[in-house]
Amino acid sequence: MTSGKSEKFTIEQGRCYLVDMNPPRKSKPGKVRPVVVIQTSDTLKSGSPGAVIVPLTTQLQEENILRTRLKISPNLSIQKHSDVLIDQIHTVDRAFFIEDLGFLEPSDFKKIQRGVSFLLGLKE
Repeated sequence: MTSGKSEKFTIEQGRCYLVDMNPPRKSKPGKVRPVVVIQTSDTLKSGSPGAVIVPLTTQLQEENILRTRLKISPNLSIQKHSDVLIDQIHTVDRAFFIEDLGFLEPSDFKKIQRGVSFLLGLKE
């Protein structure tokens, strides 16, 4: 069951959303922040109350397999260049999704998929 917040838009893989990640706990990033949905759209459509995401941060570090840089683009409504924190995979209840921020370039989403595969020890 989801709240009215997320019913305003469809949650899809490869899209960026503004999500309420509060409260922060230990290494879990908190506050309202952009995230990228990595869960497949088919499993999202099956009615699961949560969505698997990776959060973004504007605290940029050197890009590597677990940190992919997203740049401001016409398709993506983020205010600053941001890093995707691939090693911070979370499942977030759909009720905490606030706004659809647009879609990632396919090449950027491929980098995230490679990072997730590396993190989980999956073969490509």
